[in-house]
Amino acid sequence: MDGERRSAMLARGSTMLVTSAASHVPARGLSRAERNELADVLAEGAVEAGFQPIVELSSGRVVGWEALARGPRGSTLERPDNLFAAARAAGRLEELDWLCQRNALRAALRAGVRAPCVLFLNVEPDTSGFLPLELRELYARAGAQMTVCIEVTERALTQRPGVLLGHVSDMRALGCAVALDDVGTDSDTLAMMSLLAPDVIKLDLQLVQRSPDADVAEALHAVAAQAERSGARILVEGVETETQAEVGNALGASLAQGFLYGRRSPMISLPEPPTGVVVGAGRHPDPRDLAPFELASARRSPRCCTRALLTAMTEHLEEQARALGGTAVLVAAFEHELRFTDQVRARYAELGAQLAFCAIVGADVPPSPAPGVHGGPERSEWTVAVVAPHFAAALVAHERREPGRAGEPRFDYVLTYDRELATAVAASLTARVST
Repeated sequence: MDGERRSAMLARGSTMLVTSAASHVPARGLSRAERNELADVLAEGAVEAGFQPIVELSSGRVVGWEALARGPRGSTLERPDNLFAAARAAGRLEELDWLCQRNALRAALRAGVRAPCVLFLNVEPDTSGFLPLELRELYARAGAQMTVCIEVTERALTQRPGVLLGHVSDMRALGCAVALDDVGTDSDTLAMMSLLAPDVIKLDLQLVQRSPDADVAEALHAVAAQAERSGARILVEGVETETQAEVGNALGASLAQGFLYGRRSPMISLPEPPTGVVVGAGRHPDPRDLAPFELASARRSPRCCTRALLTAMTEHLEEQARALGGTAVLVAAFEHELRFTDQVRARYAELGAQLAFCAIVGADVPPSPAPGVHGGPERSEWTVAVVAPHFAAALVAHERREPGRAGEPRFDYVLTYDRELATAVAASLTARVST
């Protein structure tokens, strides 16, 4: 692979984040010289924003750009993977994140980008998600002039899902659309697409350029199902030839990006504006504001059952998740810490090893309640939700308050296989996961 192509591939996904290559660069100690060089970059704002065109696949017409960051030319921090790895090691990743966002937004505003053209910006999942007032104002200005679409990488969905879902909701409140990048590179995260509900799904063409196999087919089926259900646009990345463009079209993509249409450039050349909406910003409630039982009972009439029946139904859903294996997400809540027994902990340790993502929320639940299981110490109703690319179900229950009634407590519950409702319940719990 020639050096220019390698640098471009490394830069392809990095405005505010480490690229897929840089994201996996391990943290390392920095020398004093490297710390000083990074400090100078941040103090001087010496990060260059470049832009690669996004085209309408059917016509090849430019309809947007992805912003790509690069450090000072000729320096050891020019490559984005080196730049972001240094910032992470120095504990200054958030500063670099903000700087890249500011530079990209200002450049697009100066260039006069207008809706319905789209500016794609990657967001770093390893930061707090806090935005300074100045940056919020820039987003408001940009959003009033163009469509701003933030990108999150697929891996972020299972690393810090609670933080990510909260950050995405905050950005949606600013009017941003949301894209999910690098889809298909990790089959474990395919089920998490539904929880994020992206407006754009970015499919890496490298996924399908190798010989088709079961994993590729699984990813393509999951993407097609999510796009059909939600109306999300599919964008195929890495297009270098007309033949690859035809492959992208066969995969259902309507947008494309790659060297066939243009490389990274520090300038934006404005085309004739598109005639219709390129990317729409969907309206989604903030999952942090939704309580599972309130959410479910607003759409379905609760029924009444005993604890024994509720336990049996819960275990059945857990077994359904187990049967789905690495394609499934399971999130559960325990309304009382006494329910999280050693037996339950062992069962969830097994599920954590078998599923794409497994999490428990409940009173006094630690960040890692069992091996392979994420946790969060927040009180909630009895809930279990299972989401996979082609399956979704949720059971939500609330103990009845019946003063003077003797005997076993009874529960009002909702059991649903409605995908939209089950996914909303799962997102509500996942947003409360602390790890």
